[in-house]
Amino acid sequence: MGVRHRAFLYLTRNKKKAVILLAILTFITTLVLLCTAVGNAADASVRKLREQMGGYFKIEMDFTQGKFGRIDDTLLKNVVDAGGIKAVNGMDLQYFITEDLKLFPGRFTAEGNVKAKLARFLGNTDSSLNEYFMLEYYLLTDGRHVAPDDHSAAVISDVLAKENNLSVGDVFKVRYNEENLTEEQRERITSHTLEVVGIYHIDYPQGYQSANSAECDIEENFIFTDTAFIREVYGEAAGAEIDLYTAGAAFFVENPKELDGIMGRLLESADYNWDEYVVVKNNKTYEDSAAPLERLSGLVKMMVVVIAVVSAVMLSLILFLWMRERMHEIGIYLSIGIRKAEIFRQQILENLLAAVIAFFLAWGISAAAAGLTGQMIADSFSKESAQQQAADSKTEETMELQIRIGAVELLEIAGFGFLIVLLSTSVSSVTVLRMQPKDILAKMS
Repeated sequence: MGVRHRAFLYLTRNKKKAVILLAILTFITTLVLLCTAVGNAADASVRKLREQMGGYFKIEMDFTQGKFGRIDDTLLKNVVDAGGIKAVNGMDLQYFITEDLKLFPGRFTAEGNVKAKLARFLGNTDSSLNEYFMLEYYLLTDGRHVAPDDHSAAVISDVLAKENNLSVGDVFKVRYNEENLTEEQRERITSHTLEVVGIYHIDYPQGYQSANSAECDIEENFIFTDTAFIREVYGEAAGAEIDLYTAGAAFFVENPKELDGIMGRLLESADYNWDEYVVVKNNKTYEDSAAPLERLSGLVKMMVVVIAVVSAVMLSLILFLWMRERMHEIGIYLSIGIRKAEIFRQQILENLLAAVIAFFLAWGISAAAAGLTGQMIADSFSKESAQQQAADSKTEETMELQIRIGAVELLEIAGFGFLIVLLSTSVSSVTVLRMQPKDILAKMS
């Protein structure tokens, strides 16, 4: 009779022990499988955050010092060439008169002031990289974003579009605000046409607004446009060619964890007098989002280690007690010439057969419990960030874990399980199998 046959007969004839062993292994495997899946999901979410959200820093002019360092295309190129930067957005901020647009009403509308037509224009080389859109406070609902090659393109709010019956492809006119200009400057002012290329919806307002707010400070009136248009209109009033980014530039790093290092190397560079600039790190959204996930990943890894140790000890103890009850069986095997190595292989095979069944049972149980586990973790994250405001509300959305119990997780856990079984079987068998056959036969008698 071969080892496999004897192992099968032992399990079928000792159903109670087989069921207990199967239950223990299924419970252990289910716990470890869920922990492994949660850890993999957390790691995947952190990687996704790095790719999609990322960290970034901004370089702005230091107006407080009365020194205005130039932020132009040359500076942008030098920073990008230093390495570690995946994208850049040059920014401008100007206030123009919207000649044929009706803005969302505020203080100046009630007063009948011409400033009721004054809107905030946010210039971008790529509006998708503007903080409002990049952090998903505003969501593009129609059309596209302002691109680097655009000229006279605009992205407006859905409120503004509805109020003025505008859609993608329509145009409207704006001009420079003539207030506080000289007569000579006013003579240079002309109307300029913008084409609506995109429409956005405000998902998370970023400021307090009231009936007393100026129209240019009401978020529904914000108009995103391209750098070329800002420079054309502003340069027309100034009577000079503009080549600066008046609101600075944002630099997005490839890996948010390297943000501090990239900024440190940049500030050590002697190419620019950094006292004339303000360099601001904005990594908070990534850190807030990634921190709970990284804690979760570390926690489940620790749990796997703890479960492994406890499981090995518990399983070894149970198998050791059962091994003492098998003294008579082992003595018979030895008396008929079966070697200790074959007896040990039989015991390994018995436990591995139970383990294989347990793995598939645990796979099914874990797959069924994955959705509930993910929801419980998401609820925990939501409670953790419940006291935070707009930016943290976006953090909640990034906390969703896609917990999958697939073949990869099963293979990981199979390796873990086989190792535990081998270790526990070896520990439980060593005492008996180290005994001499005559000692075992003596104990039988």
